[in-house]
Amino acid sequence: MRIGSVVPRVVGGVAAATILVAAVCSGCYAANGSTGGQMPNAPLTKVSFIGVKDQGATGYAAAQVQGAFAEQALEFSPTWATSGSVILQGVVGGDFEVGNVGPSQLYAAIENGACARVLRPTEGAAYGLIARPDLHLAVDRPFPDVLRQLKGTRIGVAARGAAQELVLRTLLKEAGLDPNTDVTWLAIGSPATALAAFTSGQVDVAMSYTQLEVNLRAAGAGFDKVLALTGSGTPLGVFWQAVAIANCDWADSHPDTVMRFCRALNQGFAALAKDHDAGPKAFAYVEIGSDVDESASLWETYKAPSIDIPPLTEQNWRYQSRFTPDNYTPDFARHVVAGCATA
Repeated sequence: MRIGSVVPRVVGGVAAATILVAAVCSGCYAANGSTGGQMPNAPLTKVSFIGVKDQGATGYAAAQVQGAFAEQALEFSPTWATSGSVILQGVVGGDFEVGNVGPSQLYAAIENGACARVLRPTEGAAYGLIARPDLHLAVDRPFPDVLRQLKGTRIGVAARGAAQELVLRTLLKEAGLDPNTDVTWLAIGSPATALAAFTSGQVDVAMSYTQLEVNLRAAGAGFDKVLALTGSGTPLGVFWQAVAIANCDWADSHPDTVMRFCRALNQGFAALAKDHDAGPKAFAYVEIGSDVDESASLWETYKAPSIDIPPLTEQNWRYQSRFTPDNYTPDFARHVVAGCATA
């Protein structure tokens, strides 16, 4: 895939201000996975994808870099967004075939009448909760006591009502706080704008993730880790930070294409777990790290959520409802594409 200039674009009902589109060289890959710019040996089926260009997209990136999509005669065509709301709107509305989104936000959308098919979980817990050092919080306190110090603070999340806020609301409730009255929520957007909001003092606390922490360290900005929520054994439990979803009409009408996409995506995740070079290359693809060497170093630090992903089981599916506003669980058999996660 050759990435051209990054330009704003309007796709259907999706706001241009929130989407960046990577210009894709259509049909550049041979069906055997070669990336030499040759004409394909077999026709490629284009699969349009929308997601945030962050660690949650690492499995897709690995599948692309390893040539797994091309091996399945697929052309992976990504569009990069900045919020789960935009991703859901794009997939549910039919502007994109596949997207990557947090399950808590997905479940709430399904409860409100949206239709989406789930392919597989794509990221384990990768969140953290960080605070400005000038708050002098006692970060060594255990959960949930450590969160009781947040009463009266301003909390930054990527977008209001999105997965970050839904997850933290659950944790605040478990700490005995009222998320509607005890804290103030502010949308701080993408890593660049989140960096500015945190360092300037617009927010006291923020939900963190790999790219934001990398940017803060690169800027020389200090932060205190209130909660480390990465990996298993944290207050989040068997948590999926993101799942791959598909447009219902597309998934139901193109089962063969869906399963080929699933095989390629699963091969990407297998490569992350087994191939020493796959993770750094995938991080470089989603621009985590300023160069390949930094991407390799950051992969060693932050790789756990990309390889330590709780499996897609009905029990784990039900568990994700813990982070929805009213503990709603969509019907597993209806919404999960059978066989995808093991294809």
